[in-house]
Amino acid sequence: MKLLILGNIGSGKTTLCKALYKIFPKWEYIAIDDFRRVFSDGTLKSDSIAKSAFVKSISHDTKNQIIECSGLGRLGSSIYRRLQKYDGPLIVVVLNVDVEICIHRLKTRVWDVPFPQDSNECLELIRKMDKQYQSNFLFDRWGLRHKTIFIQTHHDNELDSSELLSSIIELIK
Repeated sequence: MKLLILGNIGSGKTTLCKALYKIFPKWEYIAIDDFRRVFSDGTLKSDSIAKSAFVKSISHDTKNQIIECSGLGRLGSSIYRRLQKYDGPLIVVVLNVDVEICIHRLKTRVWDVPFPQDSNECLELIRKMDKQYQSNFLFDRWGLRHKTIFIQTHHDNELDSSELLSSIIELIK
């Protein structure tokens, strides 16, 4: 089984994934930011190398994986193509979080990930990405895929997180 967690910068993807990994420690947890820490120096070229390594780490066999990234742009398209080769069950979770909450979280974040944009440029990126999350784009891409459960949730506080975590655990069991 694959669990794909998508969302904007500062939406809580990492927090949710780490909670899931504690519950399912035998699953492989892969996150684009971890690949950026290894392969990227903040340039577009090295970021492209990090993205390529990340996509290649997504298996199309029966290995259980928790996969974390924004799910948009070229990276999202590459992940989609990669997972088209996977015939097993897939749960896609899209975290919709108010833009102002994402921006606030970004301003208080310790930024330790080499990223091709500085945090000020990310503010505009958050707004741009939010428009795509609010559209049906991700459902049109993932929601109609065979053997896929698609969850798009508004996720702003700890109660939302707890309920979402419980729902995902029930689906996996």
